[in-house]
Amino acid sequence: MKADTLDLKDIFRKDTRYVVPRFQRPYVWNEEEHWQLLWEDLRLVVDELMTRREEAETQIERDDAQLETSPHFLGAIVLDQQSTPTQKLETREIIDGQQRLITLQVLLSAARAVSVDLDDSGSASVFEKLMFNDRDLIREDTDRLKVWPIEADQDAFINVMSLSDPDSDVSELDGDEILHECFRYFRTRIKEWIESGEQPANERLDALVTTMWTLIRVVVIDLEDNDDAQVIFETLNARGTPLLAADLIKNYLFREAAIEQTDPGELHDTYWAQFDEDEWREDISQGRLERPKIDVFIMHWLTMKMRQQVRAKKLFPAFRKYLDRTDHTTEEVVRDIDHYASIYQQISESDTESREGIFFHRLDVLDTTTPFPVLLWMFGQDDIPDSQRVKAIEAIESWLMRRMLCRLTTKNYNNIFIELLEVLEQTDSEEVGDTVVGYFQSKEGESDYWPEDDEVSESMVELQYWARINQRRLKMVFAAIERNLRDTGYSETLEITQDLEIEHLLPQEWSHHWSLPGERAAEVERMERDEIKNTIGNLTVLTDKLNPSISNAAWDDKRDSIQEYTVLRVNQHLVTNWPEEWNEETIAERGEWLSEQAIEVWPGPSASHW
Repeated sequence: MKADTLDLKDIFRKDTRYVVPRFQRPYVWNEEEHWQLLWEDLRLVVDELMTRREEAETQIERDDAQLETSPHFLGAIVLDQQSTPTQKLETREIIDGQQRLITLQVLLSAARAVSVDLDDSGSASVFEKLMFNDRDLIREDTDRLKVWPIEADQDAFINVMSLSDPDSDVSELDGDEILHECFRYFRTRIKEWIESGEQPANERLDALVTTMWTLIRVVVIDLEDNDDAQVIFETLNARGTPLLAADLIKNYLFREAAIEQTDPGELHDTYWAQFDEDEWREDISQGRLERPKIDVFIMHWLTMKMRQQVRAKKLFPAFRKYLDRTDHTTEEVVRDIDHYASIYQQISESDTESREGIFFHRLDVLDTTTPFPVLLWMFGQDDIPDSQRVKAIEAIESWLMRRMLCRLTTKNYNNIFIELLEVLEQTDSEEVGDTVVGYFQSKEGESDYWPEDDEVSESMVELQYWARINQRRLKMVFAAIERNLRDTGYSETLEITQDLEIEHLLPQEWSHHWSLPGERAAEVERMERDEIKNTIGNLTVLTDKLNPSISNAAWDDKRDSIQEYTVLRVNQHLVTNWPEEWNEETIAERGEWLSEQAIEVWPGPSASHW
């Protein structure tokens, strides 16, 4: 490698194209983390230059003020010289640093626009020299731009750069693309800075021109013939937004494709371009953490392929190992990722009234993603009968829900589903659902057994669920029971939403209106009541307005209010079957009834349902 510290004049003055490879990530810098810091650094430099010029006693000292001004170092960029025909512009591929270079170009465009607004054609002309290649040297209009981003950013970038032309209307720039926001940010800051000073606008603009021309420094690393661009791309730790694992994977994939004599551009446009969209880069829940959707998907896909747990922090090294060992070509791998991405999207967008949609909603509420490698595989196989696929997801859901209701450990779930995946690979497609049922029926260990009915019933009567199982999951249990009660073919569909709240029937502060009868005020009775009040038999779901209004009311008042306002079968059953009193005995009875409903919703390993 050859490294030089250059100013923007050295980088942008000559007619050169700096091209971002198609397979790099889109533009992601933002105001809070990047633009604001860059502007503050730039202001420090230009303000120092202005001060030195004002303090100069002679014209020579004024001209030399820039030599005494401390420059701002913007970090490093890595460039790879490309082989181009004689008649074409010199081209360098941006291995690292595209965020910096694109931001600098937008900043220059904003400064150019302000210059035009102030009729300062001299400053505008200087800024333009750092933005555009000579018209006489280009063959296509887009070659005039010195920096060329990936396709996802090209329209917005062209828009931003063209608005610095004298005949353009800056007010037209009202899009919500991040590059539009970047342009508006710098244009506003520059105008505010010029208007805030005592010096004439042209003097302040001239100081900005000098600063941008010679006082912004970048370490430019040019790769030489024996340098491995991929290794450098992976290991650089320059100031900027961290790369997603998917960005590293994409870069690695398409460089491998080029080695295999496959057109990386065509491969990207056909199979990968969708992943550059914001939807795939947004964070989604992954257990207790938030991770980009694309990283989560690739982690599940890779787990499915490698049949071993892939940790998010080790995603790229694991992928590289897979690609190095697989017999498939890079094109086949990318095509497979694209195929399963559509499956992943179908899963995410399943109709909430379908059996699959209900299952995926409940998985989301359980906040578990460990079954996803199995589910990707299962929904990606066209020859599995629908009945077998439904049986499989019903068995997985029952196993998960029963273990949750019995409050059993979830520690080994990753390995359990990886083992299930290995079993299913050896199974005839006509028997996939039966195999899943048999797999869970065979489990006997503490971390993997499928609880029988009696354990579920005992748990739902005796275990404290309040504060031990989060409210979203408790509401999901009541919603599942409600759906089952209405699933007669005669009742309308009614879904319990997350707007409802969990209510204690026997209040948490029960001593105010629910004193123990007679002599039952001993400490042991108080402890028993404090325990049973948090069991599911003492819980129900009410609207957020009704809940606080009756929270500590006596049973007669609470029962009447529920009866008047509820439309839920689960609550109608409550007030119909226990109208007279509410105490430890009736709480246990209702817990037993709720367990019977749950057992019906989620059949156990010995059920005739299978």
